[in-house]
Amino acid sequence: MTKDDLLKALQQTLIKTKAVKISDLSELKGYSLTDLLDLTFHHETAIAFRAAWVLETVQERFPERFDPLLTEFLNKYPLQKNFSSQRHYTKILFSLIEKNRIAPGFDFEQIIESTFEWLAMEQTPVAVKANCMSILYLLKEKDDWIADELKAEIEFLMKTGGAAIQSRGKKILSLLA
Repeated sequence: MTKDDLLKALQQTLIKTKAVKISDLSELKGYSLTDLLDLTFHHETAIAFRAAWVLETVQERFPERFDPLLTEFLNKYPLQKNFSSQRHYTKILFSLIEKNRIAPGFDFEQIIESTFEWLAMEQTPVAVKANCMSILYLLKEKDDWIADELKAEIEFLMKTGGAAIQSRGKKILSLLA
């Protein structure tokens, strides 16, 4: 499957089963996951979103196929500006951290910085903010200031946040206590 074929597939509306089918093609047809990652930055936000969704599905279903892409994904994570793609990026990152799939020597500075930025941005969707809270909680041991800053940011967000922010915020604050 060429990059053009992949782009054509992503131009169509996706449902979960189609996202799974396209991710399965990564195994069967061997399309380039680098091409898929590049498409998560496509100028058409719907295509970028669909590419990120398929990328997340590949990472869930075929982690061994995702491994060669790991460093490139981590380096591009801070560059993602599409809010819909950020939702999938944060889910991927959370899974990678939770499953200890990132090399111990990796420098998380840019990841931490951009994740805090996404959490603090008013226009960031709630699901992305909730994922950011969970990611930063998992990364709290990477630097002394992370837990305190995360606590302060969550407390600030909970002042005006909706039910999802309240729920995830309470959960993370209780874990930080």
